[in-house]
Amino acid sequence: MPSRRSRIRRTVALIATVTVAGGGVVLTAPALVNAAPMDCAAAFNLFIPGTWETDENADPNRPVGMLAPIAEAITAQNGARAQIYTLPYMARAFDNGHTYADSKLDAVSKATAVLKAYADKCQGAKITITGYSQGADAAGDLASAIGNDQGPVDADRVLGVALIADPGAGTQGAATVGPKTSGEGIAGPRSQGMGTLSGRVASICDPKDLYCSIQKGANPFLGSLGSILSKTPGTTGAGAGGGNAAVASALTSDFTDADLPGLGSNVDALGKQLRGIDTSGSVDVAEVADTATSLSKSLSPLAELLQSGAANSAATSNLAAAPAGTPENAAAQVLTTASHADLTGALDSVATIANTAAKLSNSGTTTLPATDPQISQLSTNAASLGSQIASVATTPADALQAASSVLSVLKPTVVVDQALNVVTGVTALDIPAILHNLIVLPQKIAAGDVRGARDAARELNVQFAPVVKMAAGVDLKWISQILAIISDPSGYTQIAALVTGILGNVDVIKLANIAGQAQEIAWAAADKLFPPPGVLPDPVGAAAQTTALLPLGLELASVAANMLTGKATKTDPELLGKQANPVGNAITAQAQTLDLQGLAGSVSTMAQSQGAEDLAAVVGEGLNAASFFASGAHQSYQNLVVDNAGRNAIQWVSDWLNLQITRAA
Repeated sequence: MPSRRSRIRRTVALIATVTVAGGGVVLTAPALVNAAPMDCAAAFNLFIPGTWETDENADPNRPVGMLAPIAEAITAQNGARAQIYTLPYMARAFDNGHTYADSKLDAVSKATAVLKAYADKCQGAKITITGYSQGADAAGDLASAIGNDQGPVDADRVLGVALIADPGAGTQGAATVGPKTSGEGIAGPRSQGMGTLSGRVASICDPKDLYCSIQKGANPFLGSLGSILSKTPGTTGAGAGGGNAAVASALTSDFTDADLPGLGSNVDALGKQLRGIDTSGSVDVAEVADTATSLSKSLSPLAELLQSGAANSAATSNLAAAPAGTPENAAAQVLTTASHADLTGALDSVATIANTAAKLSNSGTTTLPATDPQISQLSTNAASLGSQIASVATTPADALQAASSVLSVLKPTVVVDQALNVVTGVTALDIPAILHNLIVLPQKIAAGDVRGARDAARELNVQFAPVVKMAAGVDLKWISQILAIISDPSGYTQIAALVTGILGNVDVIKLANIAGQAQEIAWAAADKLFPPPGVLPDPVGAAAQTTALLPLGLELASVAANMLTGKATKTDPELLGKQANPVGNAITAQAQTLDLQGLAGSVSTMAQSQGAEDLAAVVGEGLNAASFFASGAHQSYQNLVVDNAGRNAIQWVSDWLNLQITRAA
């Protein structure tokens, strides 16, 4: 969850009483009992930054990101009495081969170790914990563990915990500071609450920030997906397994070892190595293996991304609409050129080169002359590789570099945006009427009923509008696979998975085009048979028009067959979750029997429900344009006023923590 470094650098005065807009909230602090040892600070202040604000190798003595001004305010007020420690941790989300949950677990684990080590060494020291975004997620989990006697330190040593934009917002025992929100965190409240730390945990959330304020009841899909993405480790993490892990892993890209800017130079280097240009005709086989392996690491995540469905035309178009020179625009450029490359063939080529060179090296061969038959064959493979990825390799290196940050998180961004539209769009479909007209229209055409054909085609055009919109902007097969393993008791997600699975096997655009052509021809024929007053009927002209309808009717019947006999991929019943209502139970049964007619009835029932109206209302407010990684409100806490004194979130936390440290002195 990205943020901008705050520009606020001022120290504000202490106040004795905290007054919060919308009601008074008093956050207490325990008294300091034991003085800190000479070599320990009186207060140890742990800061956990948000996603992409830090990494495992960062300097813990250097405050960063959204929380930096708070750390600076504490130092200015307390000097050496307050030690500042900014936690170095993974701080990523789906862009380094690990899920968001993997990264948060890394933060919790490292923060736990840091607190325990400091508390053991400095037994009189008190502690504050502050987190932003993913850091707040980790800090809140840590506080909950401490408050329930499961943490690394005793609760009475904690002066205060400040959570900004907490994905676990709504946890019992965390006092809301600032504007009230109507929702809860996208990860869901912590089940244990804050325990004995209740009253010492402050939570600040902008009501417009989806990370910490989302109405899951009104939007079951995004709520379910948010919980999965924020809580489920990847397949390599602890506790991995099951449908949720499959979803999380499906949305994870690993560009960690990819050197996209170096593609062109590495291909050139490989060719030179195999020709022995810089080594007097001698080829170092281990060096060749290393270069080919490096190329494979660069091409693999890009090829996987293109095959996933995330890099569809709608997503690429959205990126291309960004201003020139931005990472988003660069990502669109890379995706476009990569789609014209033969990445599958390129991966085969580099694998052949790497494997052959590795076998030679492992067998004891260190060098071979460039004229050796095996090396000559590898040179041929390298030449093929150059042509296979020429379109990507010739892309400017700065564009490739800039694109990496966007490409690495494209999958979760796209799936949230597009799948939400699918889940919503399904409720707009009149599937029974579509099925009826798909059957009737060819029959009317075959019978020469131009008026009936005209009416059926006209209705199909209207009914197909939301289907065409979905098909034009979404990789339906990919989205259906994601939806199929998300548990959602309301039934919406199961409906969407089944319908998109069926539509994914149908040429929706072609169906719509045929219906449109049929409507135009039928209208022309009807005008000739039933002209306005004063104009003679033209049965010959009408017959000619009707004749033109016949091949369309046959084509329509052929294309529609896939939909009428639609076979959605079966979903493991265990992954469907326990349904909580009759409609949901019916959907589960229809999923297992592939009952399209029954599913149509369920869609109609669900589309008329209050839940569908709520969902449509939420989307109408702009949630369909929200991504799991982008929200302006999420980066603007230095502008969010939280009390009657006009302080923003950063100022308030700075004041409050300084107050707790001063009281404990």
